Amino acid sequence: MVEILQNKENTEKIEFNAKDSENGEVLGKIAGVLDVDTFVIDELDCDEFFADGLIRAILNLMSLHGFDKARFDLPEHTELLRKLRFIGDKPEIESINAFFAGGCDGQN
Repeated sequence: MVEILQNKENTEKIEFNAKDSENGEVLGKIAGVLDVDTFVIDELDCDEFFADGLIRAILNLMSLHGFDKARFDLPEHTELLRKLRFIGDKPEIESINAFFAGGCDGQN
């Protein structure tokens, strides 16, 4: 089983880790920083298999804390983000709430 847990030990970034619940092995990581009213995702280190879940987990956390904008500072993952329907022409989500209201298909 895989668990997606917030890493509260990293105080410089908001970070989620996907871990194997049996042996504790970290299977993936996503992290970002707050920039005024936007959450900037600047780290994604995982297989494509975990990317969708990790991104949704961190966007949900930001939404719950009142942040409704996100930007992806991940040029090396642009095609993956498009494939997963997190971004369109621009590397950002103008409304996280609208993104989630759009269902599993995303929006941009």
